[in-house]
Amino acid sequence: MFTLKYLLRRLGFSVFVLVGALVLTFFVSHVIPSNPAALYAGARPRPEQVAEIEKKLGLDKPLHQQFYLYVSELLEGNLGESYHSRRSINTDLSIFLPATLELVIAAVLIALLLGIPVGVLAGAWPRSPFDYATRLVAIAGVSVPSFWLALIAQFIFFSQLDLLPLGSRISRDATLFYPVTAQTGFYLIDAAISGNWKAWADALHHLILPALVLAAYPLGITIRMIQTSMLEALSETYITSARAAGLSRRVILFKLALKNAIMPALTVVGLSFAYSITGAFLVETIFSWPGVGKYVTEAVLNVDFPVIIAVTLVVTVVYIFVNLVVDLLQSLLDPRVRLA
Repeated sequence: MFTLKYLLRRLGFSVFVLVGALVLTFFVSHVIPSNPAALYAGARPRPEQVAEIEKKLGLDKPLHQQFYLYVSELLEGNLGESYHSRRSINTDLSIFLPATLELVIAAVLIALLLGIPVGVLAGAWPRSPFDYATRLVAIAGVSVPSFWLALIAQFIFFSQLDLLPLGSRISRDATLFYPVTAQTGFYLIDAAISGNWKAWADALHHLILPALVLAAYPLGITIRMIQTSMLEALSETYITSARAAGLSRRVILFKLALKNAIMPALTVVGLSFAYSITGAFLVETIFSWPGVGKYVTEAVLNVDFPVIIAVTLVVTVVYIFVNLVVDLLQSLLDPRVRLA
């Protein structure tokens, strides 16, 4: 088991990263030449209205005082209010964030479920046709831009084959006749909890295509990392001993070699998860997926500071959490990590 000292050290580093992201995002966003009070006031505001709103929002105060007020509210769990929509950011994120996380988690699961066995087999048969085909798939997954892949996928699976929907999170018919009762914000989970299997199947049908597109990058990374690590693991002495002892190829590959090969891949998988969250923004736009990507894109176009800062913090927290879990998993699999 990982030690308490190791856990505290990782948590301390995570807090340091979070504070750094908060300070950097806040001050950079406020350096941009714009007038949030005018945005808050609406179309064609009068100067006295803008001045009144600046006072109401605390924008007339020095920058360090604005930062202090923002952090004070943040510690109370209040992410603020959107200047553009005047809605609570907490409420908005409770709607948009689960949609993004559902898409990202599905993409990463696809990448792991396909990437690990494919990487193991490619490492087991180097320089074979399967190995070369795997390398091609991995390089394509990492190199091809997600927006281009999304457009090609829509053209093939919607326009030509009519197998998968063009976009959105659920069909209009399902929304009307089989509405999902929101509990967690994850449609697949909420529909399953309420036994609404019609809506569940419809939501899964809409999830497949964007999840496959988003899975391309982590899939390519996972395959290459597992394949490289397997080549190193299979050259070790204990593998030779296992072969001499008459152990089956399946046991050698998936129980002995993979246990060591998966260690370096864990770090990359954690980074890929964080990358998928930011990479989902463009995919969400193309597939009309109502997630954080659409939300933050509108905020950037409207120079909506509170939303930009809040989304940055949330993505940073998710990134930190995933990497913390990966670190703890590594420390469980290899005690030497705790001493690093």
